[in-house]
Formats: sequence, structure tokens, C-alpha cells
Amino acid sequence: MKIFITGCNGKVGQNLSSHLINKNYFCILNSRKKINIRGIKKNFKYYKADILEKNFYIPECEVIIHTAAITPENNKEKISVNKLIDKKIFNLIKKSKKIRKIIFFSTASIYHQNNYCRKVDENSKILSKSRYSSLKLNSEKLYLHNKYIKVYNIRLPGLLLTHKENNFVSNLVKNIKKIKRTNIYNPKQNFNNLLLITSLNFFIENLIKKNFNSGNILLGSSQPLKLIHITKIIADYFRVKSYINWKINKKRGFYLNINRAIKKYNFKPLSTKKSILDYLKKNYPKNVK
Repeated sequence: MKIFITGCNGKVGQNLSSHLINKNYFCILNSRKKINIRGIKKNFKYYKADILEKNFYIPECEVIIHTAAITPENNKEKISVNKLIDKKIFNLIKKSKKIRKIIFFSTASIYHQNNYCRKVDENSKILSKSRYSSLKLNSEKLYLHNKYIKVYNIRLPGLLLTHKENNFVSNLVKNIKKIKRTNIYNPKQNFNNLLLITSLNFFIENLIKKNFNSGNILLGSSQPLKLIHITKIIADYFRVKSYINWKINKKRGFYLNINRAIKKYNFKPLSTKKSILDYLKKNYPKNVK
């Protein structure tokens, strides 16, 4: 089986590519820039090209994993380009007779921050109005219009890979480690809006191997914890005192209902506590005494 992966220069694309290649899938790695896949010498080839170039094409493959996107963190001014990228991929898929699946990386940030601290799922209606979130939601709908292939729109929470992410948990870890005063809302808010990259990799491999129905899939960790407990886990790990300035806003916040991913797509999540501890041990090993 051949798998075409876009966005392979990003941390997520690189990590996922390495995982699949090591599992003996033949991967075609696409990026605009030079791709650095260390320690791997076979089962892949590079396709260096910009998706928006006129002569860009999708190589012969059975599965597309579409991770390529401009994020607000990278360039807030250019995120509208995502609409053009996703539409180009959609139109090229329609011309192919061999593609059987597309796995599209969407985001859990499509949900509005003000969800009254409640659990959200694939059918929740209080959605973000940000440009980035709206574009992701529109692309989800676009890909699901294709009834001839399987479409899996993955709504990703904050991913935990290295210590260089820019999401709530990774930033919280950095601030607590530095003993920096931090503002956080609602200490009793449940939280599982995170996912270890290893959990994502194994789930994507599962989608490739099995023939599930098309749909939107919300991922996260299991066994949500209250935010005040999460800050304590991190502070205990570093053996420091956390300086949290807790604020209360009954509208602000949400956590994730991942039951559909578990029941319909055989997702096997790690607990929130284990995910955080595994992330800490991998990225901050010198702090373990």
C-alpha cells in the first residue's frame, strides 16, 4: 500500500511519517521544503513541491494523509491559503481512480472557547468563529462531499510531541517549570484536551488498516482531570511550587467526549494523567531524581 503524506516538514508530519515507514508502509513524503527523516533509508520517497503550484499532482497511492496547513501560530495573516490548499487536494482526489481514503487533520479548536465548561462532541453546535477554525470546518464538509472514498476528518486537540509546542499544556509545563506566575480559568474545569503523538500515530495506522465509515472524529485523552489537579501533577514532577492565578468564568472552557472515536473507530486513548507524565518524562528527563 502506498500512502501520500502532505506537510511532512512539520513536526507532526515527520513523526507520523517515521512511524508508518517503520511499520513497513511505503510513504510518499510531500513538503515545500527539505524533509529530514533521520535513520530511515527505505520504504519512502520524497516529493518536494508546493501544493498550490500549477503542476502539482497527487502521486499514485491508495491513502492520503493531509496534514499540510498554515496555522495561526505560524502566520495569522496567511491562513486563508488553507482554503486553496484543501480545495486543490479535493479536486485532485476526484480525478484519481485508485485513492481509497483521505485522512484530514482538522482541529478541536473549531469549538468555541465559551462552551460553559461542558463536554463537547462531534455534534456540538457552539463553534468558534475564528477564521482558522471556520476554514477547517468548511474543509471537513468539503471532503465529506466525496462519497466514493472513505473520509476521516480528525479533530485534534493540543498535541504533545516535544517541549517546543505552543498549546495550553506545553505552555503550562514551561511556566510551572520556570516558576512563572500563570493565569488560568476555572480550577474545577475538567480537561482532556490533549493527545500524545504516539497515540495519534497508532490511531492513524488503525484507520489505514481498517475500513471504517466516513466521519468526523474527535480525539483526546481519557479520564479527564480537573485543571487544578493537572497543575499539581506538573508541579510535583518538577518539585516546585506552582504560582497559578485562578480566575472564574462560568462560560469559559470545555472538555472532550471521545466516546465516538472509541466505539466507532477503535480508538484506544491513554489517560490524561499518563499522557502528561509520559510527555514530561520524555522531554524533561533530567528532572527525575
